[in-house]
Amino acid sequence: MESKRGVISEVIIETVDTIRQKFFLDICLENSSPLLFVGSTGTGKTAVINNWLLSISTDTYVINPLSFSAQTSAGQTQEIIMSKMEKRKKSQYGPVFGKKMVVFVDDMNMPMKEKYGAMPPIELLRQLIDHGFWYKKNCDKIDIMDVLIFSAMGVPGGGRNHVSARFMRHLNIITIDEFSKEIMKSIFQPILDWHFHNGFENVLKRFSRIYIFAITDLYVQVISTFRPTPLKSHYIFNLRDYARVVQGLLLLKPSCVKGAEMSQVESSGRLIRLWVHEVYRVFYDRFTDSDDQNRFFNIVSNMLRQHFKERMNVVFSHLAYPGRDVRDSDLRGLFFGEFLSSKESKHYNEITNMEKLQEAVEMYLEEYNMQSKAPMNLVLFQFALEHISKITRVLRQPKGHCLLVGIGGSGRSSVARLATFICGHTLYDIKVSQHYSITDWKEDIRKVLRQAGDQGFSTVLLFGDHQIKDQSFLEDINILLNTADIPNLFESEERLEIIDKMQQFCLQERLKIEMTPLNMYSKFLERVRQNLHIILTFSPIGDAFRNRLRMFPSLISCCTIDWFQAWPEDALEKVAKKFLDDVEMSAEVLDEVTFMCKHFHQSVRSLSQKYLQTIQRYNYVTPTSYLELIKTFKSLLNTKRIHILTQKNRYQVGLEKLEYAEKQLHIMQEELTQLQPRLIETSKETEELMLKISREAEEVESVKAIVESEEAVANMSASESQAIKQECESQLNIALPALNAAMAALNTLKDQDISLVKTMVNPPQGIKIVLEAICIMKGVKPQRKLDANGRMVDDYWPSTKKMLSDMKFLDSLKEYDKDNIPYSIMRVIREKYISNPEFDPSRIRNASSACEGMCLWIKAIEVYDRVIKVVAPKRERLAEAESKLEDQLKTLSQKQSELKEVSEKLFALNDQYSEKTSLKSSLESQIAMTRVRLERASKLIRQLSGERIRWKVMEKKMSEIYVNVIGDVLLSSAIVAYLGAFTLEFRQVRFSSSLI
Repeated sequence: MESKRGVISEVIIETVDTIRQKFFLDICLENSSPLLFVGSTGTGKTAVINNWLLSISTDTYVINPLSFSAQTSAGQTQEIIMSKMEKRKKSQYGPVFGKKMVVFVDDMNMPMKEKYGAMPPIELLRQLIDHGFWYKKNCDKIDIMDVLIFSAMGVPGGGRNHVSARFMRHLNIITIDEFSKEIMKSIFQPILDWHFHNGFENVLKRFSRIYIFAITDLYVQVISTFRPTPLKSHYIFNLRDYARVVQGLLLLKPSCVKGAEMSQVESSGRLIRLWVHEVYRVFYDRFTDSDDQNRFFNIVSNMLRQHFKERMNVVFSHLAYPGRDVRDSDLRGLFFGEFLSSKESKHYNEITNMEKLQEAVEMYLEEYNMQSKAPMNLVLFQFALEHISKITRVLRQPKGHCLLVGIGGSGRSSVARLATFICGHTLYDIKVSQHYSITDWKEDIRKVLRQAGDQGFSTVLLFGDHQIKDQSFLEDINILLNTADIPNLFESEERLEIIDKMQQFCLQERLKIEMTPLNMYSKFLERVRQNLHIILTFSPIGDAFRNRLRMFPSLISCCTIDWFQAWPEDALEKVAKKFLDDVEMSAEVLDEVTFMCKHFHQSVRSLSQKYLQTIQRYNYVTPTSYLELIKTFKSLLNTKRIHILTQKNRYQVGLEKLEYAEKQLHIMQEELTQLQPRLIETSKETEELMLKISREAEEVESVKAIVESEEAVANMSASESQAIKQECESQLNIALPALNAAMAALNTLKDQDISLVKTMVNPPQGIKIVLEAICIMKGVKPQRKLDANGRMVDDYWPSTKKMLSDMKFLDSLKEYDKDNIPYSIMRVIREKYISNPEFDPSRIRNASSACEGMCLWIKAIEVYDRVIKVVAPKRERLAEAESKLEDQLKTLSQKQSELKEVSEKLFALNDQYSEKTSLKSSLESQIAMTRVRLERASKLIRQLSGERIRWKVMEKKMSEIYVNVIGDVLLSSAIVAYLGAFTLEFRQVRFSSSLI
């Protein structure tokens, strides 16, 4: 018991019946005879067989459990059974050689019958027993060896079918009767005795026996009172519900009912309230209407008086209003949970302070919104807190699964997400898209199982009926709820990886277990069962819910059902105030709007019932409709208020415009009076300015004429100077190229060339001629000497050599004053040398290249001198003309300055004239416009004098409509949100009866 503390499903209390059943199991196993247990739900068939299977030797037997549902097919059955077989020979299959396989088929009569009345999975098992072989999908025959079939099924009816006699004849049928009261007490009494003997005070140990007797009597009355019907097909109670109550009682620790601050009466009262809370959570939460809830309340009240010797009014006096008896609705305030305990030390205890509970859950919600990518805007009214408490209670228990049943918009998924977060579990929400397939589903299931089994995370699988794209999804959920294992889900490699991780886990935890693959995979499934919680959110609308419960019984037997009732009045009020808080209205109006929202919602519920009775049509009044009412009201109110304010603003603007027009009328009259004198004065100034401009214009014209004549004379002088200049330049262009060429030739001469000529003793005649000419040009005197005839002649060579010895000889040629050469020198040069045929550069080149350059220079100087003598007089004329032109331009510039000054003065006067003219025109147009506006304003005021009164009335009316529009919009929103599904007759009846 210690090793399985608090896990009742793993505790087997031996009774005479269980020992008898195991005896038959042993006999059939020993004789390899098929066996069938038949009994109603909750008689322990599956638990006994599963416990017995764990006791048989794994060295001899291979266990292969499978659970049938309405959707189980023959192919699935064959695949599951063969998943634990090996190929022995060519066409022979069986378990590991030397072992036998025990196949346990649970819910054997659940598969649906085909067209001709056969049940394919059953026929497959019959073929195995009859003939010992199957066929593969490719029609190959395979022999099946060493397989023994044990099975269990419920009594036919309610989704369970009759099994054919051809198959039943092979089975040893054992009927399991329902447990008697004494049997049930003997099963669960030891568990509670053990619990109360672990830390509870002696005076409280008596509650162990009281609990069992009270639960037993309550269980019997519930079964006999609340029978399943087509509309209440989930009213199926079995021993698992009994166990869930006991499981909840075990959650309370001894420390919660003892201590100096608690008296014996208070401790006893808390234990009684714990019992009431647990039976309410297991039985009461699945009831669908108030009649069943009230009947259950009366049953619980009787149990308190009969077994606990207490009355409801005493135990729950703190929940009821003073002065009246405790009602069923008062027990909504009964809370047990771990919300107010620290994270380090969780205690399942009674919660009496609703404000602290609200704050704690709101803190959890805030943390969730901070961590989640999809935050939730929830209003945590008491109704929501109740369901959060119910879900957390289930998630705190091992193998705890929930079936949340409610219409759309009731908040099932939201409270499930928050409850999962509060418990610290990991939520796995399957995202079903348009292209979501069975392969994707299998992959998601693999991830969930690996997360819970491999990693050991407490995982919650949230799955809604809107996500069911294929019935195989529910088939897998049904299997997970029963066995936590979907056959052939994992591939070989993934299965080996799981086994390896489980081996590592067992070594870390130092578990004493044989490390076989089968044991390791069983350990994996055990961790999945411990850590995986499934929360199903289904809608009760239509036949789908009832059919699913019938086809998949584990949805009822393995889940704690929480039926989401219609939102109570306090929930409606809190939601309305939460979402209407930001709407502009007074506190009094907000209270009235909240009341009307509740009234609309509740009245449409009664109208829907009448609608069903009259026309046989369902209309579901969902919380979504209520939220749509509030949303429509806010949106429509905002639109209408904007529209009303716009209309009101138009009248206000119109009245303001009329007042403004009256003020402007007086202002324009004053402006007109002031503008008339200014216009007269401006006209006078304009005329005087015009006369002044005329005088100034005459003066400007006279100055302008003088300037033009002076300008003509200057232009003529400039033309003459330009002609002389062009003539001089044209003549100089003849000599300058030759002179430039000569200077270029001089630039080519080098000192070595001069020195070479200087060293000549008897130079050639051409050199002498050139150098003599140079000496004449430079004014160097020759020496006189006698020639051969005895005459005195000029000898230039000695002087030439001396001249050539000058270091600046070449520079003197380059800097020669070519503009002032004496006529006598040039006459000698022309007569003696230029005309000499020997004075030819081409001939002299043969004697000396240096002398060639000097020869070219002399010829160029001669040409330049000849030209310059002609140009010089013209240059003098040009200088005189330019001097005269300069004087004329100075005079012209002075006259132009005078003209500019006078012209600027005239321009200034013209500008003044333009300004005065513009001012005059502006004043005239302003006076004309003022007169027109004055006339129009007067006419407008006269014509709108009657409209002003109407506009004032309309403005006041719009202010009243702005206040009263809240009620109109609220009524319109209620019609839009609720009455669309009704016929015209029902709409008119409801509207005229003031209930909408």
